[in-house]
Amino acid sequence: MGLVSVAVLIVLVASPSLLGERVEEGISGLGEATPAWLWAAAACFLVMHACTGVAWSVALRACGTATDHGDAVARYGVGSALNAFGPMRCGSAARLVLFARLVGREGSLWTVGGASAAVGAVRTIWFSLLVAGAAIAGVVPAWPLVACVGSLAVAVAAVVASRRRRFRARFAHILDAFAAFGRCPRTVLTVGVLTLASITAKICAAAAIASALGVERPILIALVIIPAVELAGALPITPGNAGLTSAAVAFAVGMQGVDSTLSLSVGIAFGAVDLLAAAGIGAAGALLLAGPVFRPAIRFAAVGAGSAALATAFAVTVVLPVA
Repeated sequence: MGLVSVAVLIVLVASPSLLGERVEEGISGLGEATPAWLWAAAACFLVMHACTGVAWSVALRACGTATDHGDAVARYGVGSALNAFGPMRCGSAARLVLFARLVGREGSLWTVGGASAAVGAVRTIWFSLLVAGAAIAGVVPAWPLVACVGSLAVAVAAVVASRRRRFRARFAHILDAFAAFGRCPRTVLTVGVLTLASITAKICAAAAIASALGVERPILIALVIIPAVELAGALPITPGNAGLTSAAVAFAVGMQGVDSTLSLSVGIAFGAVDLLAAAGIGAAGALLLAGPVFRPAIRFAAVGAGSAALATAFAVTVVLPVA
């Protein structure tokens, strides 16, 4: 499915009679972007992944699993990188396996899946508020709220069921996190702060990309972009949702009266920076998890080479033009 979707995407982009000319114009518009804002957007994407990884760690700790926040971010980051390059969110499955190794008991996959669902439910609350505010402002439709309310209703039902009913041993583990959330409001608050920080970082990333390309009202544009990206990512068909994310961003920005070529440039930039940030945190996470395999000298050399490449890229794109 991934290969077929990529083939279709290549045909659409490479054919001048289809989307080739428009995509070429959108890519050429990236030359006008301010590099410093793009770097800021990449940093915001990294913060987004890190906050969500820590939220998973907090949820698993509430289930009785000893986790380290740095290790959790590494495992979450590897899944983010796989999602960026694979179809149908295969990285999410990889996250379940990586975190299940931390649990190390019967029903570990169920426990991790429940923790993921619990964190997602808290995140849905903030996303619902974001969509509601944008809908009140008239910049997005209100119908996505129906899906959000439905998801929250399922989460509340899970909390109630975890406290009042007993299930089979393995299936019961999927409700561990919901039961922990029901017993400990402090855990819910912590996860709520982390998920809010994650969504805020994503909004800031979108605003930075809009600013990089000179779009007016970047904050308002960012509030339009994020719901569009979230809805487009509900059913990722292409690897990393390539093409669909950029199209969703371009359509949402274009609905705000922005020029179509500039809107497409924003969409392409958003997808590209998001992919590179996911690849970066995934590579760092893989290097951290592979520590027992590689010798310290090899790890030191890899970190040094990566840091040097990052510093060089920043100097060439930001420092030298300013100087």
